[in-house]
Amino acid sequence: MTTNDVVMATSAADGAAVDEIRSRYAELLGRQSALTAALFAAVGAAGPAFDEAHRAVRTFIDQAVRPELQATAGLFFPALAGVERSRLLIEGLLGETQLIEQVATRIAHGTDRVQVVAHVEALRVLVEALLGKVADLLLPALAQASGVSLAALTGQLPDLRDVAIPEHPGHSGCDCGEEDDELPELDVRDIPHAIRHATVFGAFDAVAVGGSMLLVAPHDPIPLLRQLAERSGGRLAVGYEERGPEAWRLRLTRV
Repeated sequence: MTTNDVVMATSAADGAAVDEIRSRYAELLGRQSALTAALFAAVGAAGPAFDEAHRAVRTFIDQAVRPELQATAGLFFPALAGVERSRLLIEGLLGETQLIEQVATRIAHGTDRVQVVAHVEALRVLVEALLGKVADLLLPALAQASGVSLAALTGQLPDLRDVAIPEHPGHSGCDCGEEDDELPELDVRDIPHAIRHATVFGAFDAVAVGGSMLLVAPHDPIPLLRQLAERSGGRLAVGYEERGPEAWRLRLTRV
């Protein structure tokens, strides 16, 4: 998603609903990015690491991605069905939803590691593009439409915050005594500030206990770290690997 704009809504509640849904999408995309990165990191690993990461991705698709897209199509698309200028947009989004389902099916049944990784990355790009269009184009139209309460529609969205994803290796070391440098990495420097924190929250949600991820930020993210520590119940360890001036690289570990 690329939006940092202010939406002109018919009510304060609908304006707040736009921000709430955008943060919701950012968390989902952040979690998906972390799971995708973990799968990439495990592609050459021996043992069960890849299968565990693959299973985590499949579970996330079934329990988070599909329900989110189904709710979006079931709640938001019909609300704008009578608005002529939105008809082509909705038709295009429905086509993209079908394509995502096809890719998800390939991921579920894939056995070749390289092909699975390719499909998972394709899914990440497709979901990010679709939700970006919903956030940047569809939600503002809904917020401005007369006779439509976006706040009421938002209240009907499923609660996906407690979706249980099977733990994947992430970064938990190995028994050989050597450090594995292949960590899932999230670079937030190009992510709009309005959804940056939610994206990191989602990504860290995908990190298993004892696992780590790398966060690349444009500045020292002290307020974000406070929020992340509070959100995780204090189960966060932070290690700085680079301190500017162009990038701050931090190792975030769930303890």
